[in-house]
Amino acid sequence: MKRILCAVVFSLAASPASAQPADVGDFVRRHQGEIVREFLELVAIPNHRADLPSIKRNAELLRQMLERRGMKPEVWETPTAPLVYGERLVPGATRTILFYIHFDGQPVDKANWKQDDPFKPVVRAGSLEEGAPIVTDVATRESFPDHFRVYARSAGDDKGPIQAFVSAMDAIGGKPAQNIKVILHGEEEGGGPSLDHVIKNHADKLRSDVLIILDGPQHPSDKPTIYYGARGGAGLEVTVYTAKTGMHSGNYGNWLPDANVRLSQLISSMFTPTGTVAIDGFYDDVLPLPTAALQMFKEVPDVNDAMQKLYGVGSIDGAASSLQEGLNLPAFSVHMMKGGEVGGVIAASSTAEIALRLVKENSPRVMVDRIIAHIRKQGYFIVDKDPDTATLAAHPRIAKVTTRAGAVSGAWRTDPDLPAVTFIADAFRAKYGRGNFVRIRTLGGGIPAGPFINAFQVPVVGISLANYDDNQHTDNENLRLGHLWKGIDALAALMRYR
Repeated sequence: MKRILCAVVFSLAASPASAQPADVGDFVRRHQGEIVREFLELVAIPNHRADLPSIKRNAELLRQMLERRGMKPEVWETPTAPLVYGERLVPGATRTILFYIHFDGQPVDKANWKQDDPFKPVVRAGSLEEGAPIVTDVATRESFPDHFRVYARSAGDDKGPIQAFVSAMDAIGGKPAQNIKVILHGEEEGGGPSLDHVIKNHADKLRSDVLIILDGPQHPSDKPTIYYGARGGAGLEVTVYTAKTGMHSGNYGNWLPDANVRLSQLISSMFTPTGTVAIDGFYDDVLPLPTAALQMFKEVPDVNDAMQKLYGVGSIDGAASSLQEGLNLPAFSVHMMKGGEVGGVIAASSTAEIALRLVKENSPRVMVDRIIAHIRKQGYFIVDKDPDTATLAAHPRIAKVTTRAGAVSGAWRTDPDLPAVTFIADAFRAKYGRGNFVRIRTLGGGIPAGPFINAFQVPVVGISLANYDDNQHTDNENLRLGHLWKGIDALAALMRYR
């Protein structure tokens, strides 16, 4: 099987070098089999950042994929994980575009996947939720309808965009209208120092007029999606203590305070009954939103009812009047609460893992300080390590608050009217027509543009290619192949736009 994959991939990469197809869609239709088999080879390599040998295998395969497209690849070693770089420079080009894509993925729990192994990719003739069967003739099939899906870790986040990028280069015959550079990052999920390292040591190669990040799901309308910013974040843990040890609930019930109850009361004090965050100053840095932002929100298709039905959401609440408005406000969520022990024991401590999603106007440190001030306002004495018995006895209410290592990241946003980035929307408008693509002011998840912005002061724009129901970061992650075909078409249009 692997021998077959290598052969067809080589023939695909070599075939368009001599002539530029007039129609990208026709090229994709004629090469669907080769594209899918190359993609399956890519997603079959495990890619958790802690598995360095596998990350290096990924990097070598990606180097080969870029080399087949004539992109002069380089593998850049760092103290942690390697990155892969490639470029196609065009004489007389007036613009240099740097694409950023990551190839690492989230950890997996094989037991929760509906296949033997998340790194043994499965092609289904539709979605798993609809009971679509597994396609068994992948090795010889030449046509893959839009509704077929590839199930594998990182299929949607973020190896699908890598495949779209290299196949777009094939589809335009390796002849872009502008200078094209790409950096493929191996430790985006969870962070790491490798990106900062290569920016410091390879700045000459990474300079560009605009950085385009290929990441994130498309808008649920399934229209091509451009985003001009992404939220950052901060994380903290809050542990409430009531005693040095748990006590028997029969013997000490109604006497010993329950730490689980205390923590629940504390968390509840941070919200109004409608879900708005009640912490003083939480929204002060952002509201009111600019008129231009409100207008952009209105232009995004409203799919609220369909999403509620799809995900079984009976009611929605919070600070925002719409999802788009909500993505441009800071958000507070409790990712996990845990406390107590088996055996009929009253909990003596209980912990909440809190996550903040922050927008450009927010300072992570200031937002964390506002939460700490709120906890103090509820009568808690705050410590930064586990309290001893004397400290517990000295205070009616006590809580440990710590920030989570690696949880702080910076938000960013680019003005969509900057001359350096308007060509992206212009290219999509020329390709799809006005109103047939979506522009989003802020993507909900974090995207690591900060190091590039800090080092080069370069404008950043994101393009989302994956289906919105790709199950990124969770079990049964997938990429709908119609989105791969459209992604190739979109990137080819961008690469050829003058």
